Amino acid sequence: MSNLNKQPVVEPVGVNSKSKKKIAGIDVPIFFGIVVILLIGIYMEILPHNMASGIIVAMVLGMLLMWIGDQIPVFNTFGGGPILCILIPALFIYLGILPESVGTLTDGFYNELGFSDFAVTGIIVGSILSMDRKMLLKIGLRFFIPLLGAVASAILVGGLVGQVIGFGFSETIFYVVGPIMGGGMAAGAVPMSEIFAKSSGESAGDILAKIAPAVMVGNMICIFAAGALNGLGKRSKKQNFSGNGELLRVEKNGKKVELKGQDNSAFPFSINSLMVGMIVATTIFVVGKIVAELIPTFHSYVWIIIAAAALKIFGVLPAHIEKGAEDWYDFITKAWVPVILVSISAGMVDFSSVIEIVTNPSYISLTVITVIVATLAAGFFGLLVGFYFVESAISAGIGMADMGGSGDVAVLSASERMNLMPFLQISSRIGGALMLVILSLIAPFLM
Repeated sequence: MSNLNKQPVVEPVGVNSKSKKKIAGIDVPIFFGIVVILLIGIYMEILPHNMASGIIVAMVLGMLLMWIGDQIPVFNTFGGGPILCILIPALFIYLGILPESVGTLTDGFYNELGFSDFAVTGIIVGSILSMDRKMLLKIGLRFFIPLLGAVASAILVGGLVGQVIGFGFSETIFYVVGPIMGGGMAAGAVPMSEIFAKSSGESAGDILAKIAPAVMVGNMICIFAAGALNGLGKRSKKQNFSGNGELLRVEKNGKKVELKGQDNSAFPFSINSLMVGMIVATTIFVVGKIVAELIPTFHSYVWIIIAAAALKIFGVLPAHIEKGAEDWYDFITKAWVPVILVSISAGMVDFSSVIEIVTNPSYISLTVITVIVATLAAGFFGLLVGFYFVESAISAGIGMADMGGSGDVAVLSASERMNLMPFLQISSRIGGALMLVILSLIAPFLM
């Protein structure tokens, strides 16, 4: 059965649900033998920079870190495995435990070879097409209420706190709040640096060096915040606090109404189903690229979301094709999320920049405050429009504050709510674009 009420069983790849003596279905001794072979290849610097090397390095390291993180009591309920995947590779490269070639290899595999588009598109399309159509229609434009509330609150509170502690109101908005809430690095920080350069007279490169650490540190805080919300949601018995992956509260006569989607039990999981899902997802990716070329106002991911949502809302695709997209999505979330997280960490996170920013108490305090305020505001405004607090906070708050598409994956993995991906993509892309517009309007007057 395919609906938004259904919480996908996204078991960490490193853990076998029946026996913790296996990693990804492989006996632990055999898996560690695989790790040893891989490390020999890494330290000998003989791995070619191609798809095969990139995926095996990221997958094996990711599975191992997932397994380790999910063995640690308490920590495993706060996103243990995903957090280790996003932190340890970058830390080990910084310390010299892993060679720089690992970062180059995973970055090339993830970005240059386009694995990010391939995997993230599958998650977006599959998560939309597996939604409950009635639920999707009910959510509608109300999602923008908590999103706008998060943006406004972060700017106002962050700026005022920055002024009080001596960092400066405008400096806080432009160098902390703006970058964090701007939709990530490529779609946010880079164009933002060009906007600021035009108003300030500084070079775009110098500005980018100032704002990039906020994006990375903010993204890490988002992952911890998502894991914390997941843990709190599991422990809290308060009504309306957590929907366990369900965004919208639906009640009738005081009782919760189950909105059921179409029954896809007639279409069992199969290799052919995966093929169908992959074809559908990547075709919609091409549609997004075409529209983005013709109408470059928004990132192609926005058009991918719109295309997939239109197909779902108008019931264009037959049930077996939607089921194929759902199966492809399930495969990616179970097998490739650790690959994505390790690739981001090793190839994109500069740990020296992280350390530099952490040593500035004002900067790190404002970064933490920005994420917290955006998260709480999104949760509060979400309650007002009928959302669960946790799901609204993650979707409209943390989704705005993390590092775009890759950050969305890390956050949803830590919160165990991968089915919220379409809403985080709306936050990252449309919300990020909105932030760029706001900053471009005020930069000439405040910089």
